[in-house]
Amino acid sequence: MHSIFLPALAVSFLLISWTGTAFAYSYAEAEDPMVKLFKTAIAAATDGNWNEVSGLAKKGIALQQNHIFPANHIAPRIENTVSEKNISKTAEHFANLVYLSIREKLHQNRKENLSNYKNSKARLQLAYKSYLDVLDGNVKKQDTARSSTIIAQFKTALDGLGNPGLFGIGKKSPDMVKYDQAVKSIEDHIVKTFPGFSR
Repeated sequence: MHSIFLPALAVSFLLISWTGTAFAYSYAEAEDPMVKLFKTAIAAATDGNWNEVSGLAKKGIALQQNHIFPANHIAPRIENTVSEKNISKTAEHFANLVYLSIREKLHQNRKENLSNYKNSKARLQLAYKSYLDVLDGNVKKQDTARSSTIIAQFKTALDGLGNPGLFGIGKKSPDMVKYDQAVKSIEDHIVKTFPGFSR
């Protein structure tokens, strides 16, 4: 499979930003640990610090340990690309870790039946931000309509969380079907751009 993480793009897609209004990043001002690890790994690989990349890979695998979507199966793939000093493939595998982290947040909400609006919204915000920071640049380069669809589906998922309202005013119950359909659409559209991603 031809990798879309070409060396010339390995750093540029880190700079993607989004100023949409549907998500207010009060909580998601913070950066997901997997996104931080991804950026550090790409910088280390670009500088030729492959021992550091190997260590960061182990840390990324550990971050998904005992989660809904463990990443142990990605470890040998990363070690192979590290031994080959292949920056593009290494970037793709670390991006796969970010994708698993995004899925983790989306599915953890569902596992809890969207029962805690504040926690569910915080996870969704961080998943959305992680998508924009790491994956959307490449999605957009391949298909701008697909990028727009994924962003719209994140907003649909947000609507599916419902809303507790203010003192009960404007209260809206969670819509599990809407949320589930949005999450599936997000996942399916992402892997159209990244068919090599492990799910």
